[in-house]
Amino acid sequence: MQVTSQSQFEAAERDAVPPLERITDGLYSLGVEFPGVKPHATLCYLLQVGNDIHIIDPGWDSDQNWQRLVSSLETIGGRPNQIRSVTVTHLHPDHLGMAQRVRDETNALVAVHPAEQRALKELSAPQPKQLVLERFKNWGVPDSKVQDLLSAFERRSNWRGIDADLLLEDGENLPIKSLGISALHLPGHTTGHLGLVDAKRGYLFTGDHLLPNQFSGIGLGGSSDNNPIEDYLQSLDRMLEFDEFEALPGHGYRFKGISERTNQVRSHHLERAREVSNQLGETSVWKIAEKLSWTDGWQNLSGLALLSALSQTELHVDRLRSLT
Repeated sequence: MQVTSQSQFEAAERDAVPPLERITDGLYSLGVEFPGVKPHATLCYLLQVGNDIHIIDPGWDSDQNWQRLVSSLETIGGRPNQIRSVTVTHLHPDHLGMAQRVRDETNALVAVHPAEQRALKELSAPQPKQLVLERFKNWGVPDSKVQDLLSAFERRSNWRGIDADLLLEDGENLPIKSLGISALHLPGHTTGHLGLVDAKRGYLFTGDHLLPNQFSGIGLGGSSDNNPIEDYLQSLDRMLEFDEFEALPGHGYRFKGISERTNQVRSHHLERAREVSNQLGETSVWKIAEKLSWTDGWQNLSGLALLSALSQTELHVDRLRSLT
């Protein structure tokens, strides 16, 4: 795998927010702060076509990030009133968060996949606390960890919904004249996650589906008819046809070697499945999860990271049992 942005790579190594960077004519990346969470930044992309500006993943909503966006537009010779569209790869607030503010300020169109629009409505509905606690009990969560997980769940459930102006199906073009960038449905991380294919210039915007320095969480937004792990593994298959493209991810840094990274990610999840399979005799999701190999170490997981680990362990258990 080849790093294609040294400045983004160095920022990722420091867990810092990368600067505005020109990728090619009319295409820029902008680091957007994601406070209180690692990684500390997401990557927003600005496309300049004549007098029009289009945004991919505006990032976390804050006054500071809005000013960062406005300043970056000025640097490339643009203004907020030139923004025509905002395309969001998925519903997480570090990607979707500022879309509403941009639309309020500029009347830009907001585009998502139809499944993501359904998921936003689903996740914005309140969930009774008792049902959440019952799920933790079924997982075998120790009493000492319940409050931490409950706080994480409430934070994750605090979705800022949006009614998109445009629903992008797989293969449909973004509302950007002349570029022909198309939507690529990649369910798994969330049920309506989109990649974006810039075939003319050889770029693949991967959102959080494929990252250079992290293994994306799975099943983190919206219900699916399939097991999200199965969805994710099938979505990885679609990456292999884009090996000659440069990957423009939602976190980390730009890179080449999409097939190599795809195979690394696949191996990681298949190894996780093997680990879970070896622990299926345990009595609870918690007991299984604590015996798995986690990048940060099981004992260091808390909050959203712990909630995600338990949720994904449950998904692996369900998938393996469905295969037997």
